[in-house]
Amino acid sequence: MSKHTVIMHDYFLVGVLTISLLVSLCSLDDAFIDLLSLSIGQDSYRTKSHGSVTVPKTAVFIANWDEAEIIGRMVEGNLSRIDNPDVVIYLGVYPNDEGTLRVAQEVAAKYPDRVKVIVNSLNGPTSKGQMLNEMFEQVFSRHDAPELAVLHDSEDVIDPRSFAIYARFAIRYDFIQVPVFSLHRGRHDLVASTYMDEFAERHTREMIVRNALGAAIPSAGVGTCLTRELVRYFLDTYGRVLMPSTVTEDYILGVEVKRAGFRSIFAAVLADADEGYDYIATREFFPQKLVAAIKQRTRWIYGNSFEGAAKLGWQASAWDIYFLFRDRKGAIANFLPAASLILWTLVFIDVVEVDTMTEGMATTFAVSMLFNVAMSIVRYVTRVVANYQVYGTTDWIGIALRWPVAMYINMVSTYRAWKIYLGESDFATRPIVWSKTAHDLPDDFSTATR
Repeated sequence: MSKHTVIMHDYFLVGVLTISLLVSLCSLDDAFIDLLSLSIGQDSYRTKSHGSVTVPKTAVFIANWDEAEIIGRMVEGNLSRIDNPDVVIYLGVYPNDEGTLRVAQEVAAKYPDRVKVIVNSLNGPTSKGQMLNEMFEQVFSRHDAPELAVLHDSEDVIDPRSFAIYARFAIRYDFIQVPVFSLHRGRHDLVASTYMDEFAERHTREMIVRNALGAAIPSAGVGTCLTRELVRYFLDTYGRVLMPSTVTEDYILGVEVKRAGFRSIFAAVLADADEGYDYIATREFFPQKLVAAIKQRTRWIYGNSFEGAAKLGWQASAWDIYFLFRDRKGAIANFLPAASLILWTLVFIDVVEVDTMTEGMATTFAVSMLFNVAMSIVRYVTRVVANYQVYGTTDWIGIALRWPVAMYINMVSTYRAWKIYLGESDFATRPIVWSKTAHDLPDDFSTATR
């Protein structure tokens, strides 16, 4: 080898070891969450719903833009399941979105006591945060404002049992988040079904741990309940509830709630079911197309990793700082699977000769690789178990098929998020324009439980 070739080879060796150690660090981080979730105990996060509770006046806020095709079916489907007259759906619409406005007014006329329409003072689209802030202002400025406000989207299948959960926990908490799961898509929908695996794992593990440790509970944007006291505090203090000109205003809200001194809870509650698991949770269909999934995931990664860091910083308690790190590490970690594949390919074809490593490097590399393999198995089993807890099926093959699809989506989405951060947003200092995601609804709401 020439001197230049030797130097490049040494760089590759260092790269192989560095990537392996970074994967080990991320795996150790995930294993820590797994261990904590186990140490919490089964009863702590599989609490069963018990006893009756009176549900107070509750407003379900749904912000809409260009939803004429589904908003009527969404309202009809959810009202057929929610039989409590004290739960009223408020539809936020824009004056220039004539199709959505027309359908919203029609359904409000059909259910005058259960559906209200709030017309934005601005033409749309603005942002979900601006629309919801306008809705909060109009509804909670009245003396007869509801006691609770629940955030939902126009594609949600709302669990009617969740309102009793909100009422029960609102006695002690001002911010309540219930789990959110994807409706079952089936093994053939590889893209859409990645959401099944990821949400099942996150909302039966990490969110449980956050709650147990007293860390901030980020809003999922749906299935989020706020008390009247919390809403009015934000309106009186900041003139808004949700931070405007952001793409993940719901995530930011959860952190701001804790910083304002209010109590939050992730309410992972099981209904009294005779068989298996039965989480009281919001369910919905997520994107089926690869392009749509990448677009949605890009918004999440950009908002949590970059915009969240710019708007929220790192000032927090020790546990909150740790979870902020977990929320933001994807900006780097999502590239590691591809980097590992490239480097391992170079090793396999003998472009990089691992046996030329020094003894110390070789030992470190071997330990790191064994640990990564072990943790990959643990991660796989964890997803299978989480999937079973939510959907009642043990889908070993499906999860294995979807895993590389999810990694590809995350990697491409992270690349796009970096482009937005470095370019369009000027390091998250300028608002960005975001197009909406097309939504889908189940044909039969009465059976849309898993």
